[in-house]
Amino acid sequence: MQPENVDGGGAGPRERILEAALKLFVEQGYFNTNVPDISKLSRCSVGSIYHHFLNKEEIASQLYKDGITHFRKALSDGMKPNGTLQETIESVITCFMDFAEKNHLWSRYLWLARHTEFLVGEIARPTTVGFDSLGRQLTKMIKSAVRRKEIPDLNAEVIWSIIFGIPLSFVRDWLDGYTKQTPTQVAPVVATACWAALRGGR
Repeated sequence: MQPENVDGGGAGPRERILEAALKLFVEQGYFNTNVPDISKLSRCSVGSIYHHFLNKEEIASQLYKDGITHFRKALSDGMKPNGTLQETIESVITCFMDFAEKNHLWSRYLWLARHTEFLVGEIARPTTVGFDSLGRQLTKMIKSAVRRKEIPDLNAEVIWSIIFGIPLSFVRDWLDGYTKQTPTQVAPVVATACWAALRGGR
């Protein structure tokens, strides 16, 4: 399923089901959406939905996994492996803000929905950097910068909170309608602020 492709044009049944569910979960809430609602919007029969998914919860879980995958791919695509750490960090943050604005439904689903209320099992945070390509590249660059004393030797959780916490806070406020400026409009300022925070005054 591609981000924000909710018109179902050319998509197969599974993709149309996921696209419809994403739109419904965001617009009317998970608990206010039932399988017949998804069937109507996706133009797939109820039987077809149960052929592809066990239940509504599995649809929600797959949507969450897909959202994380698309989000992290967007950040990975913005990596500058041959650039400086500053260029890389600022590029990743800019891609974060750009993704949030261009993929409004995904953003609301990933960062505003209380997934613990309807997803069973461990919920991975989209902004948690693991051992994927993005995480390995960022970690390697950050460790090198620490050894060169370009940035202080901070706890990993503090580093990730600086890199992702600041833009995430703005994105959530924007999604809730508390800011007039859009994420892409403030991305350069936020990226610069994150880098300054990471350097710790150096």
